[in-house]
Amino acid sequence: MEAKKSIQEQRLRNIEITNYNSKYDQSFYELNKSWIEEFWMLEDSDLKDLLKPEESIIELGGEIFFALANGIVVGTAAMIPFPNSKIELAKMTVQKEYRGKGLSKKLLKKCIDYAKASKAKEIFLISNSRLLSARKLYDKFGFIEVDLDSNKYKRGNYKMVLRL
Repeated sequence: MEAKKSIQEQRLRNIEITNYNSKYDQSFYELNKSWIEEFWMLEDSDLKDLLKPEESIIELGGEIFFALANGIVVGTAAMIPFPNSKIELAKMTVQKEYRGKGLSKKLLKKCIDYAKASKAKEIFLISNSRLLSARKLYDKFGFIEVDLDSNKYKRGNYKMVLRL
C-alpha cells in the first residue's frame, strides 16, 4: 500500500499545469466529453466551447489550463470571462486514473490565481448535485452556493460563487 501511494505522489509531482495551446484541443474535447457522458448527454453549450475553444474561450479573453503528465493531457479547466468582472470556471475535469489524487485542487488553484491576476471580482460555476467530490472541492476553496440564475446547462442544478 505504501509503495502504491508513493507512486501516486510521484505521478502528481510530475504533473505540469500549462496554459492554452491549440495542440491540446482534441484532448480538451475528449476529456470533457468523457466525463459529461458518464452522467449526461453533451449539450449545445458544451459543443460550442469544446469544438471551438479558441473562438469561444481564448479570443474572448479567457484561458484553458491543461494538466500534463509526461506531455499527455490528464486534466483541464477553463476560465470564461463575463461582464462585470466575473469569470466562469467551466470544463474542469481529470482523467479517471488521476482522480482523487489532488489534481483538481492544483487546477482550481491555478484558475483562482488566474482570476485574481485578471482582476476578476468573482468566479462562478454551474454544477450538479450528483458530482459530490466536485462540491466538496468547491466548498473547501470557499465557494458559496447562490441562486441559480443560468440555464446555460440543462444538467446544472446549482450555482456557486467565489468573491475575490
